[in-house]
Amino acid sequence: MRPDAMRHLCLAAALAFAAGCATAPGKSAPGAQHAASSHSAMSNKGLANLSLAQNYLASDRLEFAMDRANRALRSDPNSADVQVVLGMIREKLDDGPRAGEHYARAAKMAPDSGHVLNVHAIWLCQEGNAAEADALFARAVKDPFYKNKELAYFNAAKCAQQVGQADKAAQYLRQGIDLAPANPVLLGRMAELQLQRGDYMSARAFYQRREALGSPTSDLIELGARIEDAAGDRAAAARYRQRLQDDFPAPEPTPPNTEGSFQP
Repeated sequence: MRPDAMRHLCLAAALAFAAGCATAPGKSAPGAQHAASSHSAMSNKGLANLSLAQNYLASDRLEFAMDRANRALRSDPNSADVQVVLGMIREKLDDGPRAGEHYARAAKMAPDSGHVLNVHAIWLCQEGNAAEADALFARAVKDPFYKNKELAYFNAAKCAQQVGQADKAAQYLRQGIDLAPANPVLLGRMAELQLQRGDYMSARAFYQRREALGSPTSDLIELGARIEDAAGDRAAAARYRQRLQDDFPAPEPTPPNTEGSFQP
């Protein structure tokens, strides 16, 4: 799945939060004071248009998505979430520079908002600015209202790994797993990282924790085989490969494996 699609998945939670903070003119909604700590509460009109923009974006109807996002921008010019959606649309239009401008603007509007900082950090990492991204991930996890801190740790780990900082990546993954010990994305990533680092026993331990959660993909089963090969257990590796043949006998189209993708 493309990174812009992953960001779209994340924004659903952000919009749900904003929905609880939507207000009529002159009235304060429950939770609005909390929302104000990171970004402006949205009007009902703005939220409706932003939700439509997100739906159009998900179905690649980009002209309609842009129209609705611009309507949301007119009614709620100070909304960081509107800027994030505009950035996603620009990415799908292959307008990288303007996408980056929207993400940067969102981060300026909501400098303490975990989900906004996470999205901007993903963008920076993809653009090769790993150090700047790392600083934003660190800020994201400090937001007390950010409910998905473990995903920021995952993304920080992925970014660190991309620039050869395997030890830092492992540290971030451990912090994420401490917050969400049954998160399959974190466990799978840690198993693969430990395999790459040559710590086969640790890789096996994290793999078994991930495997126990169920819903194995072909990539996950193949990872198990590679771990056992590296650990010297040829019989276990053979069992995984037999399982791969039994459970995935033909190269049929399957949903994309997103366990290694950025998690907005």
